[in-house]
Amino acid sequence: MRVRPDPPAHESAQDTISTRHAVDYDESYYRSRQAWPDFRLEVDTLLRLANLTPESSILELGCGGGELLRRVEDRVRLGVGVDISHRGLGVARAAGLARLVVARVETLPFGDGVFDAVLAQHLVEHLAAPSRAMVEWRRVLRPGGRLLLVTPNAAYPDPGIFYDPTHLTLFTEETLRRALEQGGFRVVRLFTLFPYLGRSRILRAASIRLAPLISHVPGFSRGGRSLVAAAISP
Repeated sequence: MRVRPDPPAHESAQDTISTRHAVDYDESYYRSRQAWPDFRLEVDTLLRLANLTPESSILELGCGGGELLRRVEDRVRLGVGVDISHRGLGVARAAGLARLVVARVETLPFGDGVFDAVLAQHLVEHLAAPSRAMVEWRRVLRPGGRLLLVTPNAAYPDPGIFYDPTHLTLFTEETLRRALEQGGFRVVRLFTLFPYLGRSRILRAASIRLAPLISHVPGFSRGGRSLVAAAISP
């Protein structure tokens, strides 16, 4: 794997941000989110769609505390994480992960065609130019490699739960498909998780438990909280 030099060690996460707001979450955030049941179900979904084998090489963009990478480190030949957050990567290193790089996802420090799969969980909504970033992600994928994404669904009936000053774009199925195609990908799966059952905390929790059963049922399949996309590099 060819890797360009890392940013100088004295650079902060904010120094490396260009198209994302200069906000860095603290370490407790990265640790707690990895225990959230919806986060873990999203990870399971991405890994299932990635079709990984022991010979696979994967790249996780915006890897944060490294939970997804930790799940696959013994199942693949190579697993690499990229993030702009030194705090998030510190949590990942404390968990024993070593192949971690501080970099912007728009300018990845890897050669062409290095990875079999690129995964990004709740990252693309933070980017000012998602399709241009996807062109870069396609560059580091081998032909036929897979891009797997999770992002908030703008069609969700309770969009207030997505409020975050670093969110620049919320996608619908249609706009996410268009962005992926503009990035040069062919979309093979596009669906939602966590169907809307109501605004109460209890009903939101129920939507997580029921997600594997009803996310593809007509009437629930388009309005789920999280959009999931699988696309192939030509």
